Amino acid sequence: MSNLDVICEKIHDGHGPRWERGGICVACVAEMMDRSDISAVRKRAALVSVMRVDAARELLYCEEGRRVNFTSSLLKTLFSAVDSSLLDQTVQVLLQVTLDVPNQAFLLFILDQIHSRWTDGQKASLSSLMFLGKLLDAHPALSQTLTSSRLCVLECVCSALLVSDEDVKAAVCYVLFRIWSFSAAVQTLPDTLRQRMCVLLLHTLSNTHTTALTINCLGVVKQMCQFSDVVCVLMNLKDGGEDPLPYQPLPLILKKLLLSAQESLQVVSVRCVCAVLILAPLRFSSSFIQADLPEFLLEVMSDGCSDVLLWSVFSCLLLLSEDPLFFSQCHAVYGVEPLVRCLKETLGKSNTEVQKQGLKLLTTILDRQPAVVRLFPTGSEFSAVCDVIVEGVASSCLQVSMCAVRAAAVLLRPNHQSSPLQLTDIKRIVEVVMSKITEHHHTRSRESCSGSDSGTAGVLLQTLTCFDAACRLVEACVCDSALMDSVCSAQETLESVCVFLLHCCDAACIPAVTGVCERISSPQVLQLFLSVLSRQFSLCPDHMTSFSRKLATSGFIRLTLESKAQLCSGNRNASLNQICCDFLLKLCMCLISQEHTRTSELQDVECVLQDSLPSLCCCASDWPSVLSDFPQSLSNTQHCLIYLLHLSLLHGDRFLSDLAVFSAVLRFVSCVQDLPASVLSSVLYLLSVTQHAGPRLDTVSVSVLSEALSSCPPLFSRALPLTVLSFIFMYPELSERFGAPALTGRLSEETQEQELLELLHTHPAALLATLAVACDAESAASRSAVGVLQCFLRSADSSSIGGTSDLCDRIRSSLLNVLQRHTHTDGLSVLLDVSSVIHSSGQREHTDFRLLYHVSNLVGKLDSSDSELLLSVFNFLYCFLSVCPSHATDRAVCLLLGNVRLLELLEEVLSASSSSSSSLQCSSLLLLSSLTLLQHKHTAQVNRSVSVDLHQIIRRLAFSKRHTDTLLIKCSVRFVQVCLDVDASALLCVCDAALQRPLTSIDGALHPIGHSGATSLMTALSALMLTTQDLMICAALNCLRSLMGFLRRRIPETAQHMVCQPWMRFLLFSLLSCDQKLRPAALQLLTQLVCFSGGVSHWRTEVESVCEEIEKRGETDLSDDSTHTLRLMLTQCCALSPPDDLRMRMEAIQESLKHLPPSESSSRHVLRVGQVSVRLSDFIISTQDQ
Repeated sequence: MSNLDVICEKIHDGHGPRWERGGICVACVAEMMDRSDISAVRKRAALVSVMRVDAARELLYCEEGRRVNFTSSLLKTLFSAVDSSLLDQTVQVLLQVTLDVPNQAFLLFILDQIHSRWTDGQKASLSSLMFLGKLLDAHPALSQTLTSSRLCVLECVCSALLVSDEDVKAAVCYVLFRIWSFSAAVQTLPDTLRQRMCVLLLHTLSNTHTTALTINCLGVVKQMCQFSDVVCVLMNLKDGGEDPLPYQPLPLILKKLLLSAQESLQVVSVRCVCAVLILAPLRFSSSFIQADLPEFLLEVMSDGCSDVLLWSVFSCLLLLSEDPLFFSQCHAVYGVEPLVRCLKETLGKSNTEVQKQGLKLLTTILDRQPAVVRLFPTGSEFSAVCDVIVEGVASSCLQVSMCAVRAAAVLLRPNHQSSPLQLTDIKRIVEVVMSKITEHHHTRSRESCSGSDSGTAGVLLQTLTCFDAACRLVEACVCDSALMDSVCSAQETLESVCVFLLHCCDAACIPAVTGVCERISSPQVLQLFLSVLSRQFSLCPDHMTSFSRKLATSGFIRLTLESKAQLCSGNRNASLNQICCDFLLKLCMCLISQEHTRTSELQDVECVLQDSLPSLCCCASDWPSVLSDFPQSLSNTQHCLIYLLHLSLLHGDRFLSDLAVFSAVLRFVSCVQDLPASVLSSVLYLLSVTQHAGPRLDTVSVSVLSEALSSCPPLFSRALPLTVLSFIFMYPELSERFGAPALTGRLSEETQEQELLELLHTHPAALLATLAVACDAESAASRSAVGVLQCFLRSADSSSIGGTSDLCDRIRSSLLNVLQRHTHTDGLSVLLDVSSVIHSSGQREHTDFRLLYHVSNLVGKLDSSDSELLLSVFNFLYCFLSVCPSHATDRAVCLLLGNVRLLELLEEVLSASSSSSSSLQCSSLLLLSSLTLLQHKHTAQVNRSVSVDLHQIIRRLAFSKRHTDTLLIKCSVRFVQVCLDVDASALLCVCDAALQRPLTSIDGALHPIGHSGATSLMTALSALMLTTQDLMICAALNCLRSLMGFLRRRIPETAQHMVCQPWMRFLLFSLLSCDQKLRPAALQLLTQLVCFSGGVSHWRTEVESVCEEIEKRGETDLSDDSTHTLRLMLTQCCALSPPDDLRMRMEAIQESLKHLPPSESSSRHVLRVGQVSVRLSDFIISTQDQ
């Protein structure tokens, strides 16, 4: 023991070495605790040494008697010592002893020792109570021992609350707190002692002066409030001023503490209130409300406080707001403004828990506030709370944001709106909520974790609830005149807000919801979503046409029906089923109203949908079987399925395969009779769009369908879709009976002419039906048919409608019948145009001359003012003559030349060029040209000549080209060419008034055009050949050839002179160098110049350049027309004795061209140019020898 610092020499001498452990004499330590002559310093040092050396403590504990004696000595020191350091060390050693020896009997011994000392006259000291509290900390189960077998100790502890020392009371409160923290101990606590504890605690709280005691005491109360029976005891203890232990009621005590300046006391008192209210809010909240506790809580909130206190205040007010008394005493009215201010400050901080609690309180107040009392009577107050909510929704913390969204949903109720209604603020809220849903949707879309689906559905549910509330509010404003009158229209209007809501629904809600519904099925989300969509139909009726189409094309009919089948079958989710039916009804009726315009039919369809949609909860795969059953009770359901299939296929959404739909609908229509027009229309549409997937209808099916159509005449009074029309014209049995009525219904309504063109091109029978409609009595349908046919003629040629002999015969027959009746001018005109195209196809039958006869007779009844019909007649006659075989042209021309009225009309049209249409003049010139050539060819008898001012036509070509229609220029050139070719015609009476009198010798020789006319014509043709239009160049070349022939016949020297003029060489050079290739026009011009000049010598350079070009590029690059024209040029040049070297080159080129196939002739091909029929051979380069 030489190294022991603390040792009692008097005691240690009698101890042997066996008591030494770690340099400590255990026997000394044990004896020192009992001796009063040992200083507190030595005792504390000895105890510290024991705490440091485990072996020393083991030696003390190895025998029970030694352990008991040591413990007793320590307890004696605990009660008798006054040195605080020694007391603290004694408590530590005692606690260590209980931990080192976990023996229940030993713990009971300690409790008995404490109790015996307390009952022997020693009061419950602070040190002993602190030790007992720490002992309970170390051994929580000991609390149950105190409330059962050692209840006497607990009673002594409670009695200590009556002492004046508040430190002792605080220690007692700590012991009680530990006891009430152990639920098993509380269960065994006698009721009388519970009652006594409650009274003592209220008495202590009523008379406390220190913060420590108040906090400890409130801690016990808060812990006691976890038990409902104790809460009842505490709250039922009224004012005990006359009791032996006077106390105040708990609400009053807590209210006073709330008014204290110490925030710690305020926090504890508020949490005590919360503890009471959590167990029984409606039972005890009235006591606190009547004590004006909400008012003081709001005052604390307004004064500014820490986050801990603010969270507690929010929580307490949240519990108090569950009592209607909170609102009846107007605490919400007075408190909402400070709450909004406080929330605005809180949202600027980082404590999200306080933000969430404050927003929850705001939501509760908004939700439970009676509608008769407005919280925000002015616009500024409403804007202030909107600012808070907008800031809350925009928070980066999702939980805070969702709390704000819930508050926004309640705020958007009509009873919370200020006067005037603040549409701008409402729009701000919706904007930030929609941005949040979009942001969350994009965030979740980037995440691959499926575990977030439930959280996403929750977020979506909250945001949809808010958006639905906004839609409800605006809908109420639209429907309620009082709310509409209170709208503040300074910045926003109801209409603009409605459109904004529709845009949000389209841009934010639909993508987010559909994305979630692809992964999970949430009835709540779907119900809200469909409710929002359904409200758009009343908010924005003017925009529903396009919006409903977008919904249908996006698959919303199928989405809703599949959701009904999945979630509403078996009478589940009745509210969701109702919303689904309401949405489907509005969507379908909006879509159907775009197809049907009859009110009665729309009402019938609506009744069918209303009746059948609620019970329609089967999967789409079961629909074919439903359509195959035929009980009368299922008729409405079947009709409903037909409508739904029609709408879905119409907008590109397929529930079933096309083959399944085709088969099911065909079975349905085969077994059901007397279908309504709307159902039959849908059936036709379904069959038409799914026909490609099924077999062609057999005779029986066509007969059944024909019978069904015959029983429903109103069907054809509507505009049937093009697919249905195509389906009808696919089957001759249907097209014969219903083609014309179906087209009449389509043409009776406003329709785009282009829509029917494809039908006419695809189905020749449709053309015949259209002609029948056009030739019917005067009506809107007939006028539309005429317009469609005219558009068709502008886009068609003879090959598109002349390829079917049977069709051509039927069209000619129709024309013949109409001509015999002569009833309808517009229809007759277009029918003539169609017949013109058919004649141009070259299919000639015996009815042609019958038609020619009737058309000729028709001309005799016309006037020049009937320009449209006259144009069609001239076109028809021109086409007839153009394709008439050579052995029959004499008969045709004699018939027409015998019609004096025809010749008069031609003269009137050509003489009135300023008033006649350009197309009519073109047709007249072409017809007169054909008649002149054929009359000259057959020397037909002429009963009347046609006077023509040829000089006026030449002046038009020379001086008015820019102001004249291009086709009219071509037709004028063609007519001049014919006049020059025939030289003199009995049919034409060419006016020569432009020539000077008396005629000079040269004018007489060149009569009727004269020298000036020839010169002007030559200049005009040269200018026309420099244009970029191939047909114009060809026509000018043909006319130039005729002019040169005319000049050579009349005055050869003049022809030779004109050919050798410098401008001819320039013109040839221009054509040869154009596009860096040999064009047929250039070759033809060179041929004419060589022939009319009488030899190659004058044009040798040009001929050699052509040969060089052919030798360089090869003949394979030449077009068919160029090859044919080149052959002609080489032949003509070789025949005029060219130099030997040039002749050999040309013969070599001719030899190389022999292996090329001859060009195909298209002399009978007739084109439609605008409204004029034109034979191509009249305007291509003539290939006849010069």
